[in-house]
Amino acid sequence: MQSTAIALVRHPLTQFGYENTPADTDVWLLCHPTKSQISHTYAGADPSHVRIYSHYETNDLVDYDAASIIESSDCRGIIALSEVDMLRAAQLRTRYDLPGLKYDTARLFRDKALMKETLREAGFRVPDFRTVDNGLDLMAAAQTYGYPFVLKPRMGGGSIGATVIRDAEDLRRHLSEGLRPNFYTPACLEAEEFVSGDLYHVDGLVIDGRVQLDSVSRYRSDILDFSTAVSTRMIDQTSTLAGQLTTFTHGVIAELGLLQPDIHSYFHCEVFHGADGLVLCEVAARPGGLGIVDQVDAHFGVNTFELLLAATLGRRLPTPRLAENRTLVGWVGIPKSCDPQVVRAHVPEANLVGERMHRTAMVGRQTSSVDLDGFVLMRADTEEELDGLLRSGVERVAAAVRPDVDPTQQSVPA
Repeated sequence: MQSTAIALVRHPLTQFGYENTPADTDVWLLCHPTKSQISHTYAGADPSHVRIYSHYETNDLVDYDAASIIESSDCRGIIALSEVDMLRAAQLRTRYDLPGLKYDTARLFRDKALMKETLREAGFRVPDFRTVDNGLDLMAAAQTYGYPFVLKPRMGGGSIGATVIRDAEDLRRHLSEGLRPNFYTPACLEAEEFVSGDLYHVDGLVIDGRVQLDSVSRYRSDILDFSTAVSTRMIDQTSTLAGQLTTFTHGVIAELGLLQPDIHSYFHCEVFHGADGLVLCEVAARPGGLGIVDQVDAHFGVNTFELLLAATLGRRLPTPRLAENRTLVGWVGIPKSCDPQVVRAHVPEANLVGERMHRTAMVGRQTSSVDLDGFVLMRADTEEELDGLLRSGVERVAAAVRPDVDPTQQSVPA
């Protein structure tokens, strides 16, 4: 008997495809018209099982059609990789008792205030924060935290709407503009203290409630500054700091309920490391953006999406064989209309992993931390060597995009 699987597709099918789905499973693709890259590929799906939705993020027909498919077929599972789809998929799993992340757990990964309150009560260090529903709440945050402090959507993603309020004039400007809806949700915000330190991210894959693999990386760019070239790299995975960040992250995702039987999910956890130790920034039950999945896959020598898809469809695979001689991997983001050749041409062949270009974006201003055309991946044996390669790539991107600015003067961490 044919079974079905539903993919809520706001991610590029050119990167996460369904060509290797078993013959006895029909995949339905419910797609964003552009971000899915559906105009380039059906990714192994039958064209008759493809639906495209305008205003995808707020279109309730996505939920309705998914429910109709579930009610009329033997649905094995739902794949959702975008922040926008986390609660949508979790509501469907809860309503129809499908395996995977259920609604109450998904909320803990989507609502940043609820996330931090839960983790603070469990003893994890999080920034001091308060919810912001109106201008008086924002004024109270300034009085409590002083300047600078951070303002972000409680249910946001891609750094959209997240900002640093640096002084009273900045506060007045935000108040004069009003507290606007952000990331397809009403203006429910949170303000939190500004945390100084380097920002790291721990990325991994959970299969049946167990962490199968993970890696630790450091952002080399300010993810709230959309005007600078984006890059990130792995740190020494055997270092004391990597071990501390991994242990911290495992505790966080366990406390929020990700490590339960029948849950198969990526995770992406951002953690500050400064003079006061480790402090959570935020955590998500989805893959990290842009080049992070390819970065992890290149490091371990596996295809994590195929592992996730197989588990979601009930195919129990043997524990993946991970690469033994693992090099550190990093990437440089390629902005809109920029030719990746400006980076690729200056990376030695032995260090070049590859590139992935989506070309979905119109030429114009970057609107989120992942609003880019693609990325170039590179590898090295040491942090120092990889930093040198990435620094050169960042400088060349900056020179290509803003030739009037000296790229060596950009504020990018070493």
